[in-house]
Amino acid sequence: MARFDLNLLSALNALLSDKNVTRAAERLKVTQPTMSGMLQRLRYQFDDQLLVRNGRELELTPFGASLVEPVREALRSVELLILTEPVFDPRTSTREFTLMSSNYCASLFLPLVVAHVSARAPGVRLILKPIHNPIERIFAGEVDLCIAPDDRSLTAAHSGAEKIHSELLFSDEFVCVVAKDHSLDAHSDIDEVFSFPHVGVQPCGTDTTIEATWIRRLRPEYKPQAIVAEFPLVAPMVSHSKLVGIMPARMAKLSARAMSIRTFYPPYAMPTADEALMWHSRHMQDPAHIWLRGVVQDIAAAWLGKSESRVAVATTSAVRVARQPATLHPIS
Repeated sequence: MARFDLNLLSALNALLSDKNVTRAAERLKVTQPTMSGMLQRLRYQFDDQLLVRNGRELELTPFGASLVEPVREALRSVELLILTEPVFDPRTSTREFTLMSSNYCASLFLPLVVAHVSARAPGVRLILKPIHNPIERIFAGEVDLCIAPDDRSLTAAHSGAEKIHSELLFSDEFVCVVAKDHSLDAHSDIDEVFSFPHVGVQPCGTDTTIEATWIRRLRPEYKPQAIVAEFPLVAPMVSHSKLVGIMPARMAKLSARAMSIRTFYPPYAMPTADEALMWHSRHMQDPAHIWLRGVVQDIAAAWLGKSESRVAVATTSAVRVARQPATLHPIS
């Protein structure tokens, strides 16, 4: 530590990420000669070239590649150290949080969170983003909280998965969705349902539709005629056709208010649509993060009618660093 100039850490991260001296200089708002000088100092410091020329491009040395994630994690830890305060008061804070969720949650659940934060923490800023590589974004420190399907396979391929914590937030039932004038109804059997073409939901970054895994146990030949990326798009697809869709019941109910559709329970077993709240362990003792998690969890509990909401108390008083970690369910 005595030999290393910590001011070079941001330069090292920029060089490893961009693999280009000019772009790294632009990112740090310094001149190209200054960045070149930093690269020379870093090479001396690590006794490695870090970046070597391959034709017209620069590429990382094996040692340089091994530094990418540790350097990012070090910078994230430093940033969190700077942002974290021993006491977090939502009434006066100007903290910014990034939340990632599906359109399903963004349409039905997050408006309740945003309204609550807006009323009780007027200076707190929430940035809402759609689901896209959620685990990578959580690891990268680009997302504070993610509401995603409670699926352990999401983290199965990631090293360090034990650092991602997950807590079931709420569940919903799947229902069949058809046009109002469709011949199918609650009395239709499984053969009748599958005599009509289906519309499936395949989120970005996945290789199958959500309902396909379960339906193919009963109908191995199942293949939807149309595929959309999000549940909100199912209702428009079925409203003027003979297509059959599958949607979470709460979203289907909301869609039925605006479109000519109706719903019924499928004549076969389907799991519940479980949504989990996920975050990185680096945020465990951050008072601001503890507060936001509490807001989301309590609003979910009140939304489901499971318990009286404790949010009003939690958001009108300062939150101190928790002495004991919360009871969590690490994903392994």
